[in-house]
Amino acid sequence: MNNKFLSIAVTIISTIVIMVSCNKYPSPEINNKEVDSYSKMITQRINNFHNLMEYGYKTGGTMPLDSVVWNLEALITNYGAYPDSASQNFVLKVAHFTLAVDANNNAANSDVQALYQRMIDTINVQLAGINSDVKFLAFSDVQKDSVVGNTAYLTTNNGYGFNLILGIYEPFDDNWIWGTLSNPDAPPYPGNCDQTDFSSDGSNEIEYRLNHPVVVSSGTAYTDLETRNTNGQYFLDNNGNPRLYWDNSMNLYHCMNNQELTDNLINAHDIINTYDDIDPNTGEPLGLRPHGKDFVRVNIIDDVIVYSNSGAYLHNYEVTYGIPFMISQ
Repeated sequence: MNNKFLSIAVTIISTIVIMVSCNKYPSPEINNKEVDSYSKMITQRINNFHNLMEYGYKTGGTMPLDSVVWNLEALITNYGAYPDSASQNFVLKVAHFTLAVDANNNAANSDVQALYQRMIDTINVQLAGINSDVKFLAFSDVQKDSVVGNTAYLTTNNGYGFNLILGIYEPFDDNWIWGTLSNPDAPPYPGNCDQTDFSSDGSNEIEYRLNHPVVVSSGTAYTDLETRNTNGQYFLDNNGNPRLYWDNSMNLYHCMNNQELTDNLINAHDIINTYDDIDPNTGEPLGLRPHGKDFVRVNIIDDVIVYSNSGAYLHNYEVTYGIPFMISQ
């Protein structure tokens, strides 16, 4: 599976195997006929856009900007990514693009096709910059930032997995330093607390467990990807303490023991999978998850916040969600 995405510029895979989220808060149930009808509609839409990207330059035509964004995200994620593949590490990489549009925010199909190729080229470059023998694209979250005159500005948040491992919510078997400032894509990390293993850190150990689904199902894919950000200052327990890692003591080498790692894993799982309904008592969201979407992947960044005469080391969570559908053959 070495650098699997490099082949997408030549061949689009025909079988899609996508991850089903670890989710104790299931989406509202709908009957099988509704699922089948919706899945066929989504699959046909993506297939039509794929054909347009392959042959559309010969036929001319235009496409609304919102459709461009939706279709690019769906095509790249569901035909060229591997969200079902487990990895020890995960990272988000950002890229920016422009697209010419007319007065009605429509883009020429030929320009969309050229943009699609630029996005694929960017993914290949980003993959090449990850220092690992095993690396793959998990998803591409395409966002419309703004339209200025006849130019649309777009951003992609591309999620990459690297360093393949196996396991689902494995118990923690070591104590780890909380994290690595600047969040490098490869070791050495601060390592475990007794300084005998420098292959990981606390946030990496939590991250790869969260990115292992309890159920992996063939034939499920995602559309309408959305990435949300959070950290310990936004989700507090009943005593006002951060539920995600947050250290006001500014100890760069804080040791997270098994219990602290487990507590952070449990809290993160709950926050990620709880809907963002507002708590009537606090006025704050109960969780991070948008309604109608499932968890796809999380990227944890080790960061520092400096305020007044103090500060804190913390874990910043970048959580991506999407609308699941079954691939219709």
